[in-house]
Parts: sequence; structure tokens; C-alpha cells
Amino acid sequence: MNYWFVVHDLLAYSQHSDMIGNVVRKSGVPEPKFSKFGEIQKGDLVVYYATKDMVVVGIFEVVSDMKYLQNDPNWKEIMVYKIKPVESPILGNYLDFKKLVANPTVQFDMFPKKKNWGNYLQGQTCKLLTERDYLLIKGALSKNEYLKSIKEIEVKDTRWHRKYVKGKPDIRKSKAGRHQRAIERWKIEEEKKFGIFKPEIKTNTVDINEILPNTIWLKENRKYVDGLATLKTGGQPIYQSVLEVHERGSREDLCVRVSIVLPFVTRVDIVSDEENLRRIGELLERIADLNIVKSRVKFYSFTEFLH
Repeated sequence: MNYWFVVHDLLAYSQHSDMIGNVVRKSGVPEPKFSKFGEIQKGDLVVYYATKDMVVVGIFEVVSDMKYLQNDPNWKEIMVYKIKPVESPILGNYLDFKKLVANPTVQFDMFPKKKNWGNYLQGQTCKLLTERDYLLIKGALSKNEYLKSIKEIEVKDTRWHRKYVKGKPDIRKSKAGRHQRAIERWKIEEEKKFGIFKPEIKTNTVDINEILPNTIWLKENRKYVDGLATLKTGGQPIYQSVLEVHERGSREDLCVRVSIVLPFVTRVDIVSDEENLRRIGELLERIADLNIVKSRVKFYSFTEFLH
């Protein structure tokens, strides 16, 4: 198994979050233009880096051999591998790779002269990673100091997409932008519930220890939710609502988070695709009290939530 640093962009991720690709060397010939791309194999692990925005989306496993797409609606004629997520930053965030590289205590094997690290990526579709570099990136995915909220990121067009896509990319209309749009929609709906009484609302990587009694705080393997709305009277919460938006990552981990907070909140809203909602519901009913799940958990598809 090898480790790869794959250079794409956020628009490409919004179009095919389950693929990595490289254009063909010559039209009609199923060979990648960047020969190194053809060395990737099924079972390898990929660090997905979005150039221009300089963020790492996550770590993925290659789950197919290389395939030829003759006329993809977004990527045209291209060689691709299928991928699936295995490690992700804390929900609602990407890894700020520029910030990680800038840390004076961090040194990457792939950047011998770190000051000019960007030069090592120019014209590259993928680079072979040492295990040391891979573990540095993997470890940073869970460290708050290296994370950047998806909300802060303005997707920038790249030379590759200026060639293949007309107009400036708009992440808000893409599949990858649904996560943040769902969070913003939920926040608006929570603010409207109580008229002049405004709940305190926090979104993006809310520590669930803010919900739990301090006697059972998680001290290791901290967990986070996408949103928390709290209405208090006399300093005590009389209403607490939690949001979870699921597009990728582990359904099992989501259900564990929900089951932990469920006894202490008024309701939990879960937003995802319809098939995911069905599977999440089945799993949640197996690990949490069925009566509490039925009375406190609400499921919404992206279609109905973002209408």
C-alpha cells in the first residue's frame, strides 16, 4: 500500500466527491496525462488536497482500478479512480494545509525547502507520500488549531476548471456546499421558534461536553456536533436542540454522538440523503432508547430541508 497526495480543487470535489481523476494524454487514448497518476493502485490511501484554497478535504481509500470515462458531464474525457472516505477533519471543517506547513515545528519530507513548498506541487496531479508525511497530515485532521471552517472558504477557480467549465464555480450550488447551507438554514429556523426570546446558537464543531453534565464529560476522544441551540431561563437550559448534517464519513460515529447527547436535549435534527437517513434511523434505534429516538429525533432529507 502507498500513500498519495492528490492535487485537485473544491469544485472537482463538489462534482465527484467519490473520484479522483487526470485528463487523458491524447483524445481517444485511455492513458493519464500525468504518468505518475497511473501508478496509484486499489487499496492505496489518498490525501485529497484542494489547490488555490490550500485545504485538505480528508483522507480516502482507492476502491477501484483506474477507469476511462469517455465523456463525463463535468470532467469530459478523463482517467479516474473511485475513492471512499476513511479519515475526515472535524465536521464542518477542512484542514488548513497552509497553516500546517507554516508551523516551524513541522517538516515534510516532500518539501525539502519548506519556504517554497508550493513550488513542489505546481503541475502535479499526485505525489507519493512517505509514511511520516502521511501520519503528520492524518494527525492534524483532529487538531483545532489547523482547521478552517467550510463557511470561511470562498471557492477559487483553477486553470484546469477554467478550461473545462464555463463561469466561476459556486460552491453554494454544489453538492459539497449542502452541508453548510443546511447548517445556515437550521440556524434561521431555530432563531424563529421563540419570537422575541432568542436562543443561543452555536454552529460548526460544537463540543458535546457543552451539552453533557460535567460529571460525565468526555476527556478523551472528544466529539462534536454541527449545531446547538439553547434557550435558558434563570441560567438553566429549558430547551436544547442539536443538529447533525451527514454527507460523508461514518454513520456509526454520528449515531454514537446522537445517542450520547439524546438524554440531555429536547430534540435532535438529522439532515442527510434519504438512503442515509434510513440507515441512520435503523442504526440509532439499535443503540439508543427507542421511545426517546421516536420522540426527540427528527429526520430531514436535503431536498426538503433546503427547498
